[in-house]
Amino acid sequence: TLLEIRDEHLFEHTPESIFELFLLMQKHTELTDLSAKTLRALWRAQHQIDAAFRRNPLNRSLFMEILRQPNGVIHALRRMNLYGILGRYIPAFGRIVGQMQHDLFHVYTVDAHTLMVLRNLRRFTVPEFRHEFPVQSEIIQKVVKPERLYLGALFHDIAKGRGGDHSELGEKAAEAFCRRHNLSEYDTRFIGWLVRHHLLMSNTAQREDISDPDVIFRFAQQVGDQEHLDNLYLLTVADMRGTSPAVWNTWKGRLLSQLYSATARLLRHGIAQPIDL
Repeated sequence: TLLEIRDEHLFEHTPESIFELFLLMQKHTELTDLSAKTLRALWRAQHQIDAAFRRNPLNRSLFMEILRQPNGVIHALRRMNLYGILGRYIPAFGRIVGQMQHDLFHVYTVDAHTLMVLRNLRRFTVPEFRHEFPVQSEIIQKVVKPERLYLGALFHDIAKGRGGDHSELGEKAAEAFCRRHNLSEYDTRFIGWLVRHHLLMSNTAQREDISDPDVIFRFAQQVGDQEHLDNLYLLTVADMRGTSPAVWNTWKGRLLSQLYSATARLLRHGIAQPIDL
């Protein structure tokens, strides 16, 4: 079933209906796509997403509601990106659309890679795909607020190509977004931490001797507690898998798994130290 609007000027008269449209599609899975009339209207309405639109509390609330839905998050974000809406709503994201990554690992543009990482995270939540990553599928069931993980993924590479450390710049962009969207100070810092440290686990697993207790102890201190470890582990696996079909392999998976297990064991034995003291 195609979703069709009655008034082709709807989005121009009522810009907040742009996000309402995506939310409606998430809530009604029988809606498989947008009609040509709706697509044309949506394309014409891009310019409605300006500073005033971004400041509107209703639009901010609707965007967060889209991220918190149990279904259709990736479809919504991919459509928003396709129609130029995501990059207008989050200007920093707009700057990475179509941006190539000149390294040996990434085969996707930055925005395509970001959406692939989000898709990988969402895939952990789908029972039919549990056999692919059973451990990650189990861990994600315990994640208290999945939207924090999704925002960490959305912002993890958002500052690529700006010069400077993209993790630090991305952390600032993520925290500014979270405060504008009324997330708690703890959640804001949590998401900022994920963005800032999104390479920490992969670098530790691949470049250091994870059989060395000192390496595990130092990593456990940087992570702080089980909640940060769980989210970082899920983001790291999704990120590495979303880089290129050739990058992920069993060896890397095993290294990350060993680091995760050793760190979790250490945290259970009492060195857990919450980052937000």
